[in-house]
Amino acid sequence: MHKDGHLVRLEDKISKLLDALIARRGSIVTKDELIAQVWAGRELSEQTIPVAISKLRKALGDDINKPTMLETIPRQGYRLLPHATVKANAERSNAALGWKWAFAAVLLAIGGAVFLIPDEPAQEQIQFLNTDKPHVIVTINDVRVADGDQADTGLAISVSELAAYYLAQTPDLLVIRHWWNLDAPDPTGGIYTRYGEATPVYSLKGTLLKEGDSHLVTFVLSDPKTDEIIWSGLHPVDRGSQRLFPLFNLMLAELPVDTVPQLAEAPAESNAYWRARYFYELSNPGAAKIAANELSSLMTSAPVNPAISALAEGLIARWQSVPEVSDLMEKAALPTEDNGADSSNESNTLVDQATKSLFGDKDADRALELAERALAIAPGDHFAHSIKAEALAFKGKLNEAIASYRLAFRLAPYAKAYEVRMAALTSETNNN
Repeated sequence: MHKDGHLVRLEDKISKLLDALIARRGSIVTKDELIAQVWAGRELSEQTIPVAISKLRKALGDDINKPTMLETIPRQGYRLLPHATVKANAERSNAALGWKWAFAAVLLAIGGAVFLIPDEPAQEQIQFLNTDKPHVIVTINDVRVADGDQADTGLAISVSELAAYYLAQTPDLLVIRHWWNLDAPDPTGGIYTRYGEATPVYSLKGTLLKEGDSHLVTFVLSDPKTDEIIWSGLHPVDRGSQRLFPLFNLMLAELPVDTVPQLAEAPAESNAYWRARYFYELSNPGAAKIAANELSSLMTSAPVNPAISALAEGLIARWQSVPEVSDLMEKAALPTEDNGADSSNESNTLVDQATKSLFGDKDADRALELAERALAIAPGDHFAHSIKAEALAFKGKLNEAIASYRLAFRLAPYAKAYEVRMAALTSETNNN
């Protein structure tokens, strides 16, 4: 409860931070102790604890210059003052939690994607795995190139696609690409307008910098309402996914999410592969041409692993009428290098196989099965939703196809081909 009497809902980490300070009321709690108790000993950025303390102060209504509750002890830590009174409205909190359980039960009864774990009734255990009511939203803009240097734009695109690939595999995180205005009257609707003011929303932005012959990307996660920086990280591009994925796990530790991806590395480290994916997933002939050129260069100069081969086969199956794509057919038939990966557990490869099954083999059932498997791994994969939509349309399930395309378009508002296809399916449904 704020000192003026209104209720403030705390994020999970901020709540744990308050618990840790209350347990040691009147004593100094060091940063190391807070890291151990609140963040389970994880490596944190320098801003993490100061930002969390700032959020707690704001929630309590305390003044950093004239603290009456929470005091910063320079170079030592933080202290909840002995006389500080921190109030919680338990009756209101329990009533709200009961309402959420009742609401979740109703959604479950009508077939919503809600999972309840009733073993610990004192804790909220509701996880939403769809875009109707996300747990947490992160918007990602493509990595920008500093100083207007367009020569590195392709590298920035590949890092952006790799970042989105990893984060889309976080079950309780809804990753939305290229959302430039959180309440814009665009075709997808504003985020807060659609999901409500209470939904936690964060903005992730990156900038590509050149340092000698190397490149670095600075990532900044902020609160779009206040522009407060929540987390920042530095990624040496030449270190690839083995460096990027653990970095993003540090970021996810700052968010109220329960599960993080467990990928050690990407299915392909080539920047050309990720650029090809980016354009391939735009789902139009012009972009398919660019994707084919990227893949052609890659398959000529490097060993073709299963992920690259699957992407080429999916691209060929869908866009064979594009000359540059048809030219890939001979290269796609080259033997692949066995990297020991189980492609059945790799989301991109599954969705590429689904594309090949649908557009090449005309097997909608198999395509639907593969797309569903991909979405079980990466629920935030907009392209997997679009292939699922096409498989449903092939089977004549137009309303379900439209719903899947709607999800894809919400996740990737920049992919205008989704909007066009959704309109065509809606028109077909109305005519029928």
